[in-house]
Amino acid sequence: MQQQNAIVVGIVADLDDPDRLGRVRVTYPNYDDQLSNWARVAAPMAGKKRGFRFTPEVGDEVLVVHEQGDKRRPYVMGGLWSSADEPATDDGNPAANNWRFIVSRSGHLVKLDDTAGAEKVEIIDQSGMLRVVLDSSGPKIEVTASTGDIDLKAPSGTVTIDAATVRIKASSSLQIEAGGTLTVTGATVNIN
Repeated sequence: MQQQNAIVVGIVADLDDPDRLGRVRVTYPNYDDQLSNWARVAAPMAGKKRGFRFTPEVGDEVLVVHEQGDKRRPYVMGGLWSSADEPATDDGNPAANNWRFIVSRSGHLVKLDDTAGAEKVEIIDQSGMLRVVLDSSGPKIEVTASTGDIDLKAPSGTVTIDAATVRIKASSSLQIEAGGTLTVTGATVNIN
């Protein structure tokens, strides 16, 4: 058996797993950049057709362990930040540790904010122009498309809006169209 130190740093070199199991190959900078065998990537949950799928990128620094010290059987335990690969920004108060992130390569963001009195969950696209905010302090849900459209579709179902007050406002024109009967009901109906 080829022995390897139990825990080493590796650099991801290959993602093209021939068996499509989400494995990666790494090089070992402290061992003449040797290329590893295919390494399984540890996840918080993994099972048949379910679990977390966060494959590291080529060039990412990762922590590697070897099953019973056998260098032919590597496992990637997780990624490592460094001065060259800094983490996503924080809220300016790292000691409070209020923000949790998932940030993709292109900058799509899922942010969990546990700031006391301002708790919220945000999903934001890379441009920052499209966002969904679940604001616990409101409480409210906000969906924003600074440019583009928002479509709600239920081709064989019903879209229901049920609230104490519903406001619909258009800065230019408003169109209501029905393929069948259009019914407007109210204690008083004002059309101006």
